[in-house]
Amino acid sequence: MELSQVRRGWRWPVFCLLTCMAVLEFSVRGPIRGLGPSRDFNDFLSPYVQTRAWFSGRDPYAASTLSDMWPVVPPPPFLLPESADGTLAAQRGLPSPYMTTAFPLLLPIAELPWRIAIRAWFLLCVVAVLVAVWALIHLAGVRGRSPLALAILVSELVLAPVHTAIAAANIVTVVLALSLVATFCLMRNRPGMAGVLLTLAVALKSTVALPFVIYALLSRMRIRVVVPAIATGILLLSVAIIPPHGRTLWWKSFLANNQAMFAPNAIDDFSTGNPLHFQLINLQVALFPILHNRTLAQLGAALAFVVLIILWLWAVRRDRQIGLLDLAIVASAALLPVYHRFTDAGLLVVPVAWALIELEGERRRFAVGCLVLASPFLVPGATMLHEFSRGTGMLQDISRSRLWNCFILPHECWSILMLCAVLLAARCLPKGHNPVQLERGSLPSRGTAE
Repeated sequence: MELSQVRRGWRWPVFCLLTCMAVLEFSVRGPIRGLGPSRDFNDFLSPYVQTRAWFSGRDPYAASTLSDMWPVVPPPPFLLPESADGTLAAQRGLPSPYMTTAFPLLLPIAELPWRIAIRAWFLLCVVAVLVAVWALIHLAGVRGRSPLALAILVSELVLAPVHTAIAAANIVTVVLALSLVATFCLMRNRPGMAGVLLTLAVALKSTVALPFVIYALLSRMRIRVVVPAIATGILLLSVAIIPPHGRTLWWKSFLANNQAMFAPNAIDDFSTGNPLHFQLINLQVALFPILHNRTLAQLGAALAFVVLIILWLWAVRRDRQIGLLDLAIVASAALLPVYHRFTDAGLLVVPVAWALIELEGERRRFAVGCLVLASPFLVPGATMLHEFSRGTGMLQDISRSRLWNCFILPHECWSILMLCAVLLAARCLPKGHNPVQLERGSLPSRGTAE
């Protein structure tokens, strides 16, 4: 038997073993951890209560409403005192700043009792992860039962942001699945369905759906996407702004909560004054310890994003064809300029999928670099470093150094920035070096027939 045949014979057992290990890790760190004691306080609890408040005609962004309708007994010890003194939004990020457009979509689950609703939501999140993998496999243009398809499945199951999102019952998993399926519909010349799904994703969490919207707007079918998207948006907005049991003026509470959450030293502040700033992955987190100025940090992150997008648009304009690499660039770059927590790094499944299919192609050097830069997200690195720094005296001394605050603790932010640069370098290769995109899940673009 030839050596190549032996290698092929061992390939499937190895892939199956890796898949089983990935499923086990995902199950333990995701739904099993989420269904443990922490299920009575997670990221879905606030939108659950707010949806019920909206449906009953109460202000869904008032702290008093949240405390009055809290479904878990006893409530957390901080809930009543912090809602009374007005610090709940700044200290805990509650009530959650989701737009009211999310509430009609969450209503079918929010109408269930909490104990049933949270289990139904966990099930929906796990299904969403599998749907996202299915969509990625089709977007990558690989066979469903191939080693590459298994590699894409494993890559999503082992990413720590996916585990954290599932364990925290965060909406991001559902939004990512909707966005990827919308992009798949676009690839299959179903722009109407793509527009509807993108609108639903934006209604739930616009910061995660935004890169897919940008990507869809570059396709040749953008008009056929925009029209149903606008119609769906108008319908959803008209339902959302008029609660079924009466009107409530909630804008003031919404704006006040957002202002409190992003205030200096608050829970969503990117500066080192926020003790939980290491949980954020937007570029401001890495720039602030260097610049020591909020405005300059904001401008620096915005400038990096703008430069990346301009260079990417130039590359797209040059050959007028878009594919999975372009989606990977936009998905990665979108993490830089605006507020994102670690759970939103699930967007990196797109560049990882592109890298896996290019490991044997002409861009393999860039693909390897992409996988190396994405590898820090196999673990919750920033959280682990923060916990370790509270251990021995030596680690505490290191954690107070400039190197720690500027580069070590925010290493995830720098990894995303370098990942964008590697992807962009791959995109800017001369046209003769580009692989045939139609074999790799390309989408209809301005230079191709619909």
